[in-house]
Amino acid sequence: MSRPRIHNPRPRDEEKSTHSSLDMHNVYVDGNRTTVRLERVIWDTLQSIASQQGCSLHDLVSDIDRRRTTKNLSSAIRAYVVMYLLTRLSEDLPSRVA
Repeated sequence: MSRPRIHNPRPRDEEKSTHSSLDMHNVYVDGNRTTVRLERVIWDTLQSIASQQGCSLHDLVSDIDRRRTTKNLSSAIRAYVVMYLLTRLSEDLPSRVA
């Protein structure tokens, strides 16, 4: 007697989306190689910030590492990117007239 085939109700594309959305990236922090796991949008934004500031990605990550208050470098990078974007957003908004 054959076993009934179990039908997976999720489409194949949805199955792939259950995997981690984090990409691993090697960076040098003050000359020491380390790996961070970041979402692609965070990584791309971090690269853009480094370019806008005229520094290397590794120098920017080293600066973030020196200033961080969390144990996790990936979290510190995410927080830095968000704060950078919020600062830029507030600079671009017109000031309110009272």
